[in-house]
Amino acid sequence: MSAKGQLWENSVKIAGKVYFMKGRSEGETGTGKYVQFAVRQDGTGEDGAARRDFLVVRVYDDPLREQLRAKQEGDDIVVEGTLRSSRGSGVNYVRCHSIT
Repeated sequence: MSAKGQLWENSVKIAGKVYFMKGRSEGETGTGKYVQFAVRQDGTGEDGAARRDFLVVRVYDDPLREQLRAKQEGDDIVVEGTLRSSRGSGVNYVRCHSIT
């Protein structure tokens, strides 16, 4: 996508631990059915206190779903994809293109 000749890139690569979210982990949008989970990142906030971030990831492709099923809660994971927002709720998520 470009704006006045400027190229915008929308790719992300995140690493952390697998976190299977409680409640609704499957859904469907106009682009298909997905499985949802989070990448948990443990860090330290600016105030020095422990901070945990949970970055929501949606997996649409069947081969990637199989890779996710092989993972257990707390396993290391690297996800590459694009940052998106839901058309309905506006919630931000990573649309997964690869899992390692």
